[in-house]
Amino acid sequence: MSQQQSKEQELLKQLIGDWSTGIAMKTPGGKIVFGCGEMTAVEIESGINTEINTQIEGYEDYYENGIWSFDETKGQVHLFSVTSDGEFRDHVGKWKDDTTLELNWRGTFEDQEKEEHIIARWVTKEQIELKETHYSNYKPLLTIDYVFKKKVS
Repeated sequence: MSQQQSKEQELLKQLIGDWSTGIAMKTPGGKIVFGCGEMTAVEIESGINTEINTQIEGYEDYYENGIWSFDETKGQVHLFSVTSDGEFRDHVGKWKDDTTLELNWRGTFEDQEKEEHIIARWVTKEQIELKETHYSNYKPLLTIDYVFKKKVS
């Protein structure tokens, strides 16, 4: 079991570095808008700290700071994030296989039941794909696809 946990932690450590990202977002009305951004990730004592800056057509610039950590006791990954809107979430999940991580958050925002589901897939050491789906009152609201590509130094 500890060998598997070591593998999980090593995959999270692959986040460390500078990344560019392409973004495709399907809005509640079904329109698809595109954007781009950058992510920087550094190792900290409790895990990995990520900072993401994005620009999506028709939307204000978006910033998010996240802390990724692995709870060895429960075998869970946590992604605690704070957005440029001041919202915060603790997405919790587990590795589904050697390259795929699923995280979920559920709570109330503006008097509505909200949920976020994230699937992150380590394609290679230089590419990570992430799909984030937002739900409101148990119905899909919007979906964001990210493709992160590690910048070459």
